[in-house]
Amino acid sequence: MRLWIDTDVGDNPDDAVALVCAAAHPAVELVGVSTTGGRTEWRAALARRLVDAEVVPGEQPDALAATFAAARPEALLAIGPLTNLAALVVLEVTLPPLTVMGGVLEAVRHRGRLRHVEWNFGSDPAASSLVVANADLTLVPLEVTVAMRLEPEVLAKLVACERRLEPEVARWSAEHDDPVVLHDPLALLVAAGEPFVTTESQRLVVDAHDGSVRVSDQGREQTVVVGVDAPAAVDRVLGLLG
Repeated sequence: MRLWIDTDVGDNPDDAVALVCAAAHPAVELVGVSTTGGRTEWRAALARRLVDAEVVPGEQPDALAATFAAARPEALLAIGPLTNLAALVVLEVTLPPLTVMGGVLEAVRHRGRLRHVEWNFGSDPAASSLVVANADLTLVPLEVTVAMRLEPEVLAKLVACERRLEPEVARWSAEHDDPVVLHDPLALLVAAGEPFVTTESQRLVVDAHDGSVRVSDQGREQTVVVGVDAPAAVDRVLGLLG
């Protein structure tokens, strides 16, 4: 599978884990990466240290569209704000099967707060609304990915498996008291067709003002991940890294 990843690598280390796992996955050929979420040149430099693939900084829609088309991806994984994907939709770029880590359909407690809006969707609500309304996708929402929380001993094992992740984990630990959660690696496993999740078909609408997601008869029918065997999925991530 020729895969393109759109990422805000550099904030939460789970993006870096997803990139390294994609590069290591036997069924994946990573053909390109684009960065989103601001500071895209800095994020692109981080991505280039993690993977050997074409990396395009965000906020350059025409260049992204040209490079994306030339890469001929067979699948697209979005693990950051959907700004770049919205630009591709507006430019009428044909998107391959799309997997998105984002959104929350049922409020969930995460990092000490009850979350009604997930970070990626809330960071660019208009883009999230546009993409969900115009592209067929598989959504991997926050209320499912929170199950991928790592205990300290598992996080230590993860870093020992792949030392390139050490700076990302160290930066997170220095700035946050919260554990590392493998939101984005789970979305990668979903994109790769790994058998760790259950899904349902739901009609979804995203509020263009705040990024909240709701089920509505007026929405576009999408595939939504509703459950995960988290221990098995974490083991698979460690196996890819090790």
